[in-house]
Amino acid sequence: MKKILTLFAIFLLISSINKAQDTIIKINGDTVLAKILEINSTEIKYKKFNFQDGPTYVENKSEIKQITYSNGLKEVFSVKEQKISVPETIANNDYYNPNAGPVNPQSKIEPYGSRYKYQGRKIGEREMQRILMSTKDKQIIGLVQSAKDANKMQYIGFAAIPLGIGSLVALANSFNTYSSGSYNGTNNSGLVSISVILAAAAIACPVISIVSKSKRKKCNREAVKLYNEKY
Repeated sequence: MKKILTLFAIFLLISSINKAQDTIIKINGDTVLAKILEINSTEIKYKKFNFQDGPTYVENKSEIKQITYSNGLKEVFSVKEQKISVPETIANNDYYNPNAGPVNPQSKIEPYGSRYKYQGRKIGEREMQRILMSTKDKQIIGLVQSAKDANKMQYIGFAAIPLGIGSLVALANSFNTYSSGSYNGTNNSGLVSISVILAAAAIACPVISIVSKSKRKKCNREAVKLYNEKY
Protein backbone atom coordinates (compact mmCIF):
# COMPACT_ATOMS: atom_id res chain seq x y z
CA MET A 1 0.00 0.00 0.00
CA LYS A 2 2.87 2.36 0.89
CA LYS A 3 4.55 1.66 -2.47
CA ILE A 4 1.32 2.48 -4.32
CA LEU A 5 0.95 5.76 -2.43
CA THR A 6 4.60 6.62 -3.09
CA LEU A 7 4.24 5.93 -6.82
CA PHE A 8 1.04 7.96 -6.89
CA ALA A 9 2.79 10.89 -5.17
CA ILE A 10 5.67 10.72 -7.67
CA PHE A 11 3.17 10.66 -10.54
CA LEU A 12 1.41 13.75 -9.17
CA LEU A 13 4.75 15.53 -8.75
CA ILE A 14 5.83 14.76 -12.32
CA SER A 15 2.44 15.83 -13.64
CA SER A 16 2.59 19.14 -11.76
CA ILE A 17 6.10 19.82 -13.07
CA ASN A 18 5.07 19.11 -16.66
CA LYS A 19 2.06 21.39 -16.32
CA ALA A 20 4.15 24.21 -14.91
CA GLN A 21 6.30 24.58 -18.01
CA ASP A 22 5.63 26.65 -21.11
CA THR A 23 6.62 25.29 -24.52
CA ILE A 24 8.06 27.54 -27.23
CA ILE A 25 8.07 26.30 -30.83
CA LYS A 26 10.31 28.32 -33.14
CA ILE A 27 9.92 28.92 -36.87
CA ASN A 28 12.95 26.70 -37.53
CA GLY A 29 11.30 23.79 -35.70
CA ASP A 30 13.27 24.01 -32.44
CA THR A 31 11.32 23.41 -29.22
CA VAL A 32 12.23 25.10 -25.94
CA LEU A 33 10.82 24.18 -22.52
CA ALA A 34 10.63 27.53 -20.79
CA LYS A 35 9.14 29.80 -18.16
CA ILE A 36 7.73 32.82 -19.99
CA LEU A 37 8.58 36.08 -18.21
CA GLU A 38 7.32 38.76 -20.58
CA ILE A 39 5.82 39.19 -24.04
CA ASN A 40 5.75 42.65 -25.59
CA SER A 41 5.04 43.91 -29.10
CA THR A 42 8.34 42.71 -30.54
CA GLU A 43 10.06 40.32 -28.09
CA ILE A 44 9.55 37.35 -25.83
CA LYS A 45 11.63 37.04 -22.65
CA TYR A 46 11.96 33.70 -20.88
CA LYS A 47 14.07 31.45 -18.67
CA LYS A 48 14.91 27.89 -19.62
CA PHE A 49 12.62 25.68 -17.54
CA ASN A 50 15.40 23.38 -16.31
CA PHE A 51 17.68 26.32 -15.43
CA GLN A 52 15.48 29.09 -14.05
CA ASP A 53 18.38 30.61 -12.11
CA GLY A 54 20.26 31.07 -15.39
CA PRO A 55 20.25 33.93 -17.90
CA THR A 56 17.13 35.52 -19.32
CA TYR A 57 16.75 34.79 -23.04
CA VAL A 58 15.23 37.21 -25.52
CA GLU A 59 13.66 36.10 -28.82
CA ASN A 60 12.10 38.19 -31.56
CA LYS A 61 8.43 37.32 -31.99
CA SER A 62 9.12 36.93 -35.70
CA GLU A 63 11.24 33.86 -34.83
CA ILE A 64 8.44 32.18 -32.83
CA LYS A 65 5.73 30.03 -34.37
CA GLN A 66 3.73 29.07 -31.28
CA ILE A 67 3.71 29.07 -27.49
CA THR A 68 1.80 26.51 -25.43
CA TYR A 69 1.39 27.84 -21.90
CA SER A 70 1.38 25.73 -18.72
CA ASN A 71 -2.41 26.04 -18.47
CA GLY A 72 -2.84 24.49 -21.94
CA LEU A 73 -3.57 27.77 -23.75
CA LYS A 74 -1.88 28.08 -27.15
CA GLU A 75 -0.78 31.30 -28.83
CA VAL A 76 0.14 31.19 -32.51
CA PHE A 77 2.27 33.99 -33.96
CA SER A 78 2.21 35.21 -37.53
CA VAL A 79 5.10 33.87 -39.60
CA LYS A 80 4.77 36.93 -41.85
CA GLU A 81 5.96 39.33 -39.18
CA GLN A 82 8.87 41.41 -40.38
CA LYS A 83 12.19 40.81 -38.66
CA ILE A 84 13.09 43.39 -36.07
CA SER A 85 16.64 44.69 -35.99
CA VAL A 86 18.24 43.95 -32.66
CA PRO A 87 20.41 46.61 -31.01
CA GLU A 88 24.02 45.53 -30.76
CA THR A 89 24.43 46.74 -27.19
CA ILE A 90 22.35 44.90 -24.61
CA ALA A 91 21.73 47.01 -21.54
CA ASN A 92 21.36 44.13 -19.11
CA ASN A 93 24.42 41.89 -19.03
CA ASP A 94 22.28 38.98 -17.82
CA TYR A 95 20.41 38.92 -21.13
CA TYR A 96 21.66 36.67 -23.88
CA ASN A 97 20.00 37.39 -27.22
CA PRO A 98 20.71 34.57 -29.70
CA ASN A 99 19.70 36.85 -32.60
CA ALA A 100 22.27 39.54 -31.85
CA GLY A 101 25.57 39.66 -33.71
CA PRO A 102 28.90 40.51 -32.11
CA VAL A 103 29.03 44.01 -30.68
CA ASN A 104 32.00 44.90 -32.87
CA PRO A 105 33.63 42.00 -34.74
CA GLN A 106 36.54 44.25 -35.73
CA SER A 107 37.69 44.70 -32.11
CA LYS A 108 39.91 42.21 -30.36
CA ILE A 109 39.64 41.25 -26.70
CA GLU A 110 42.95 41.43 -24.86
CA PRO A 111 43.75 40.21 -21.32
CA TYR A 112 44.49 43.16 -19.02
CA GLY A 113 45.56 41.89 -15.61
CA SER A 114 42.51 40.31 -14.00
CA ARG A 115 40.26 42.11 -16.51
CA TYR A 116 40.14 42.60 -20.28
CA LYS A 117 40.61 45.44 -22.73
CA TYR A 118 38.06 45.95 -25.52
CA GLN A 119 37.70 48.96 -27.83
CA GLY A 120 40.21 50.89 -25.76
CA ARG A 121 38.41 50.39 -22.43
CA LYS A 122 38.68 47.95 -19.54
CA ILE A 123 35.86 45.44 -19.14
CA GLY A 124 35.07 42.72 -16.61
CA GLU A 125 34.59 39.01 -17.11
CA ARG A 126 30.80 39.22 -17.42
CA GLU A 127 30.91 41.80 -20.19
CA MET A 128 33.65 39.87 -21.95
CA GLN A 129 31.48 36.74 -21.86
CA ARG A 130 28.46 38.71 -23.11
CA ILE A 131 30.45 39.82 -26.15
CA LEU A 132 31.58 36.25 -26.81
CA MET A 133 28.04 34.88 -26.41
CA SER A 134 26.72 37.44 -28.90
CA THR A 135 28.75 35.81 -31.68
CA LYS A 136 26.33 32.83 -31.66
CA ASP A 137 29.36 30.63 -32.39
CA LYS A 138 28.62 27.22 -30.83
CA GLN A 139 32.25 26.47 -29.98
CA ILE A 140 32.78 29.84 -28.29
CA ILE A 141 29.45 29.62 -26.43
CA GLY A 142 30.38 26.13 -25.21
CA LEU A 143 33.67 27.39 -23.77
CA VAL A 144 31.97 30.36 -22.11
CA GLN A 145 29.31 28.12 -20.56
CA SER A 146 32.03 25.80 -19.23
CA ALA A 147 33.75 28.82 -17.68
CA LYS A 148 30.48 29.89 -16.03
CA ASP A 149 29.88 26.39 -14.66
CA ALA A 150 33.43 26.26 -13.28
CA ASN A 151 32.92 29.67 -11.68
CA LYS A 152 29.96 28.32 -9.70
CA MET A 153 32.04 25.35 -8.49
CA GLN A 154 34.70 27.71 -7.10
CA TYR A 155 32.42 28.59 -4.21
CA ILE A 156 32.43 25.01 -2.95
CA GLY A 157 35.69 25.88 -1.18
CA PHE A 158 33.72 27.77 1.48
CA ALA A 159 32.12 24.48 2.52
CA ALA A 160 35.49 23.38 3.94
CA ILE A 161 34.98 25.54 7.05
CA PRO A 162 31.74 23.96 8.37
CA LEU A 163 32.93 20.51 7.29
CA GLY A 164 36.20 20.96 9.19
CA ILE A 165 34.35 22.16 12.28
CA GLY A 166 32.00 19.18 12.05
CA SER A 167 34.98 16.83 11.82
CA LEU A 168 36.55 18.30 14.97
CA VAL A 169 33.24 18.16 16.87
CA ALA A 170 32.75 14.49 15.96
CA LEU A 171 36.33 13.67 16.98
CA ALA A 172 35.96 15.59 20.26
CA ASN A 173 32.75 13.71 21.08
CA SER A 174 34.56 10.47 20.42
CA PHE A 175 37.32 11.36 22.91
CA ASN A 176 34.80 12.61 25.48
CA THR A 177 32.85 9.37 25.27
CA TYR A 178 36.02 7.37 25.79
CA SER A 179 37.34 9.45 28.70
CA SER A 180 33.99 9.63 30.51
CA GLY A 181 33.84 5.87 30.92
CA SER A 182 30.70 5.52 28.81
CA TYR A 183 32.73 4.04 25.97
CA ASN A 184 30.73 2.10 23.39
CA GLY A 185 32.79 0.51 20.64
CA THR A 186 30.16 0.81 17.93
CA ASN A 187 29.18 4.41 18.71
CA ASN A 188 32.77 5.54 19.15
CA SER A 189 33.78 3.91 15.87
CA GLY A 190 30.87 5.63 14.16
CA LEU A 191 31.95 9.05 15.47
CA VAL A 192 35.51 8.48 14.30
CA SER A 193 34.27 7.43 10.86
CA ILE A 194 32.10 10.53 10.59
CA SER A 195 35.05 12.69 11.64
CA VAL A 196 37.28 11.13 8.97
CA ILE A 197 34.64 11.55 6.25
CA LEU A 198 34.03 15.18 7.15
CA ALA A 199 37.77 15.87 7.27
CA ALA A 200 38.24 14.29 3.83
CA ALA A 201 35.39 16.39 2.44
CA ALA A 202 36.87 19.53 4.03
CA ILE A 203 40.18 18.83 2.28
CA ALA A 204 38.49 17.99 -1.04
CA CYS A 205 36.45 21.21 -1.22
CA PRO A 206 39.41 23.62 -1.60
CA VAL A 207 40.99 21.25 -4.12
CA ILE A 208 37.81 21.25 -6.21
CA SER A 209 37.66 25.04 -5.89
CA ILE A 210 41.25 25.43 -7.14
CA VAL A 211 40.70 23.04 -10.04
CA SER A 212 37.47 24.86 -10.99
CA LYS A 213 39.22 28.24 -10.90
CA SER A 214 41.94 26.91 -13.19
CA LYS A 215 39.32 25.47 -15.57
CA ARG A 216 37.41 28.76 -15.59
CA LYS A 217 40.51 30.73 -16.56
CA LYS A 218 41.48 28.18 -19.22
CA CYS A 219 38.01 28.17 -20.82
CA ASN A 220 37.85 31.99 -20.81
CA ARG A 221 41.33 32.18 -22.34
CA GLU A 222 40.50 29.66 -25.08
CA ALA A 223 37.17 31.38 -25.84
CA VAL A 224 38.88 34.79 -26.19
CA LYS A 225 41.62 33.29 -28.38
CA LEU A 226 39.04 31.67 -30.64
CA TYR A 227 37.06 34.92 -30.84
CA ASN A 228 40.15 36.90 -31.83
CA GLU A 229 40.98 34.33 -34.51
CA LYS A 230 37.50 34.26 -36.02
CA TYR A 231 36.38 37.89 -35.74
